[in-house]
Amino acid sequence: MDDDAKDPATGGSDTGLGLGFLLVAISGICFGLLPIFNRQAAALGLGLPTFLAVRFLVAGGALWLWLLLRGVRFTLTPTQIAGFVGMGALYVVESGLYFASSRRIPVALTALLLYLYPAMVALWEVLAGRHRLAGRDLIALIASLLGTALAVGAPGRGTDVLGLVMGLATAFGYTAYILLGARLQKGVPSLVASAWIMSSAGLMYLVLALGSHRWEPALALRAWKPLLGLAVIGTLLPIPLLLAGMARVGAARASVVSTLEPLAACLFGALFLHEILLPWQWVGAALILGAVILLSVERRPDEPLAER
Repeated sequence: MDDDAKDPATGGSDTGLGLGFLLVAISGICFGLLPIFNRQAAALGLGLPTFLAVRFLVAGGALWLWLLLRGVRFTLTPTQIAGFVGMGALYVVESGLYFASSRRIPVALTALLLYLYPAMVALWEVLAGRHRLAGRDLIALIASLLGTALAVGAPGRGTDVLGLVMGLATAFGYTAYILLGARLQKGVPSLVASAWIMSSAGLMYLVLALGSHRWEPALALRAWKPLLGLAVIGTLLPIPLLLAGMARVGAARASVVSTLEPLAACLFGALFLHEILLPWQWVGAALILGAVILLSVERRPDEPLAER
């Protein structure tokens, strides 16, 4: 192969880059369907504890089976295991807020609020003294704040304030998840880490469902279609696609392509739920996603990107 076809950032060919972009794009579109499956399950009366317990237990079990069939053996220290269990707990909080929010406010708005997390991570790096707030980062943070104000709008009659607060809290939870994952996942295969995190989250949701008398297997059987979509299209398919694509294009480029997730959520919300964003909300969406792209430009090519 001609050396000129190699990409300097990743060492991959133009063909490899094209495939990588496609894989990340499909992953983002699949993640954009998550709130749709959530609304479908809610319409059938299925509560979140059972809904998310099934999601994470099925996904975690499938990942462990995949690792077993591939012969992947990786020994973790007790500290690493405890850390991944802690990440599972964060995932419980973050996913619970995300899905609860998307049952109360337009799914596009929940997805957009989640995408404040890159700006929050950058702000944390500044507050921790590891990065200086200037230039591109400053513009991105201002754009994120302004975009959020436009996307949320002025709360008035009929505004579900709790849904908005949950959506904002999702971004905070995901920020903590990423900051912890950046430390713990170094040197650990992504699928191994994901298997531990998802299994932990699934068991926690199962305990929560049983402890609160909200374990609903009969309703889960009734809602098998959205549950299957959630587990396969919204979890098992996009995570390996994201990882495979990121290996080809690098985390920085993958971050940019992943902004297809909230755009896909906007489209699916319009198609399936007849939810339409107002003109100023589209301006806010553009500012938030523009901020993500600005912040992604300065990421190191090998910096990890968290999965949804």
